[in-house]
Amino acid sequence: MCISGSLPEPGFLTMATTDTLVRAEGAQLSPPQLDPFPLDSRAGKRDSLAIRVAGNVLGLFAERGLQMAIGEELKQFAVDPNSADIRMSVAWTEKLDVPRREPQFDSGGLWSVFDEEGGYRFVFSSPSLGAGPYKAAWLDFEFKTGRLDLFRPYFDARRPVYPLEYPLDELVMIHRLARGEGVEIHGLGVVDGVGRGHLFVGHSGAGKSTLARLWQQEPGALILSDDRIILRECAGQIWMHGTPWHGDVGVASPQAAPLHRAYLIEHGSRCELIELSKAQAAAEFLARCFVPHYSAEAMDFSLQFLGRVARETPCFLFRFLPDCRAVEAICRAAA
Repeated sequence: MCISGSLPEPGFLTMATTDTLVRAEGAQLSPPQLDPFPLDSRAGKRDSLAIRVAGNVLGLFAERGLQMAIGEELKQFAVDPNSADIRMSVAWTEKLDVPRREPQFDSGGLWSVFDEEGGYRFVFSSPSLGAGPYKAAWLDFEFKTGRLDLFRPYFDARRPVYPLEYPLDELVMIHRLARGEGVEIHGLGVVDGVGRGHLFVGHSGAGKSTLARLWQQEPGALILSDDRIILRECAGQIWMHGTPWHGDVGVASPQAAPLHRAYLIEHGSRCELIELSKAQAAAEFLARCFVPHYSAEAMDFSLQFLGRVARETPCFLFRFLPDCRAVEAICRAAA
């Protein structure tokens, strides 16, 4: 089925619907029609909400008395919770402990992940709140169902909360993608004025924000995200999808487009494009992807998927100057 629709650096997980947007030459992309997500806190009703990112719908269903809300930046990704294919219940708890065993992975920051009861348990802590966790999420190994517990003393229960707040929403999506669906990559995704999808891949400081601002001045161009792009296969072709997790430019779109070309970016003394070998492109992209490296299956799939991206997509090293010549060089080469 074809579907469209400040965060940690790559390395925190790695080593080192039916709104398909097919566009003909000159046609305009339009945002998908998103369903409303009304809050309902009446007695006996469960509050619910959902977001759709790259075709996956993550739905939350709260216990009685727990009201949820969604941030302004996520509203364009909001959909009807009844369409969720990842379903999580949400509840308050008065007791929340860290498991007494070694984690599968410790981010060294807010979260750790443990094997538990047929799935994964994510535990979130912050020294600014206290010694114990402030929330914990369990999801099955397929990342289809789960539960989320919020430690009530750390929250104002009178106010709506967004239980998926950073970094849980992105973690769930990354792990779901790694089950054979796609990868999230540290990159800028742009659709030019004639519908060609360009992916500019780079670590922080490589120039994604600079290029995003240049593309914002290009008539007819659409930026899917200035920092996080999801790649998935659709009808035999690699597509790139926008995500809510934007960078400094603050651009995020739920839209998607077929991938035309991919670029590893660097600042340079002039604009130049150097073709990458397929092996080099796959390795460079892997170093800039978000992959649960503690899962052998996830790593194997990601390596194979990125190998396919490199084989099927022209890939280049793009050194550029921070002015309009950068956009001109890409459009000229892609013509």
